[in-house]
Amino acid sequence: MIDFDVLTDLALREGVEWIGVGVVVRDASGRILLIRRAAHDVLPGLWEYPGGGRDDGEEVAAGAARELAEETGLRGLPLEYVRHLDFTGHHGTRGRQFVFTTVVPDGTPVTLSPEHDAHQWAAPDRLPQTSAGRRELIHWLTDRLARPGWRPAGGYLTGIARPSAYGCFLVTDPRGRVLGMRSALDPGVWNFPGGNVEHGETPFATALREAEEELGLDLAAENPEAVARRRLVAVVHEQAGGRSPVPACGYVFDGGVLTEEQQARIRLDPAEHTEWRFESAHDWRSLMTPDRYQRLRQVLRAHRSGVPLYLERPAPDSDDFEGVLVFVTDRAGRLLMHQREDRPGMPWPGHWTPIGGRREADEIAEETAVREVREEAGIEITGLRPLPDPHHDLGLPLTRVLHAHWDGAEAELRLGDEGLAVRMVPLDEVLDVKVPPYLRHYLPLLAEAARRPA
Repeated sequence: MIDFDVLTDLALREGVEWIGVGVVVRDASGRILLIRRAAHDVLPGLWEYPGGGRDDGEEVAAGAARELAEETGLRGLPLEYVRHLDFTGHHGTRGRQFVFTTVVPDGTPVTLSPEHDAHQWAAPDRLPQTSAGRRELIHWLTDRLARPGWRPAGGYLTGIARPSAYGCFLVTDPRGRVLGMRSALDPGVWNFPGGNVEHGETPFATALREAEEELGLDLAAENPEAVARRRLVAVVHEQAGGRSPVPACGYVFDGGVLTEEQQARIRLDPAEHTEWRFESAHDWRSLMTPDRYQRLRQVLRAHRSGVPLYLERPAPDSDDFEGVLVFVTDRAGRLLMHQREDRPGMPWPGHWTPIGGRREADEIAEETAVREVREEAGIEITGLRPLPDPHHDLGLPLTRVLHAHWDGAEAELRLGDEGLAVRMVPLDEVLDVKVPPYLRHYLPLLAEAARRPA
């Protein structure tokens, strides 16, 4: 839908002093309906297409339909917006005319108003005396209509997807945890500060307004260094589905970090949200639906990368992971294991696990796996392949599981800046240490894979 209020406000900001409307009527043969101003009217004898000034408070499209009916007697026709025409009125004022078009059958009768004394159906290349602006617009429209597939903007927009838009902020605390607010309407939903873009707003302006309404904080004043940069974290295209009958395009901006003092001043709008909290990405998993949790993980990946990412919901099959788990075995039938730190907000704290980690930027799964093994164990792996099993529900959401053979010596292993230790563990001893339950699922697969050539 074309927002003529926004277009009108823009015209006024550009110095336009009055708004007009016009309609280029074409018949089935491609001729243009022109009407001649009467001798007693302003600019007598001038030929023009139907149009005039918009009444106060009148919708632009309604004004075009009214002028067409008053000057030609043509009513109830579908009007498609074409473009605007700027001109200077006879009193020297600047005007902007929003021009529409429509088609009628050949021979359609026309009933003129007292302001006009004649009409004709003119071929576009044989127009009678008219203004240069109207002549240029008719030629422009005729040229484009002759191009296969072209439609006026008003008609074209009815045939394409018109998503809604929203703007929001990703806000964290000094520990890197993410702010979420529990919806009052749907208590199972946690939102970022933000909302839907209203008429005339930009997504960033929407995010600022909504954050102040929902948190009681002006983020531009609270975090000026972060917010003033208008850093775009991600653009998220969400396909139409159960939550919304139309697609949505979301713009996620960096809202900076809220200190404990700033958090103490949060005042929620109880009509929208009942609770707020900061949680780690791992802990948000238990509070969100899988769909929303994946969107959170995607946005956090974009935030870490420092480069805005284009994201889709639902994600394409090739892009539906946010982490990897890498089983590295050697010819001796041992598995590379990594002992994790025991601290809050971490998956499997204190456990021994295979190498794994988060996807970064636009990596593919194999790139993430190679990087994580290098960072956590100091070795290079090649020949990665997925383990031969279907995806399962064993506490590994959004994770790709890969396997690689490695023939180096254990002395080559080097612990990175995460975890407590790395070592090779014989497969038949893996369950003797503290491990996640999913290892019971994978050990038989690993035993079989270890016997196959790389």
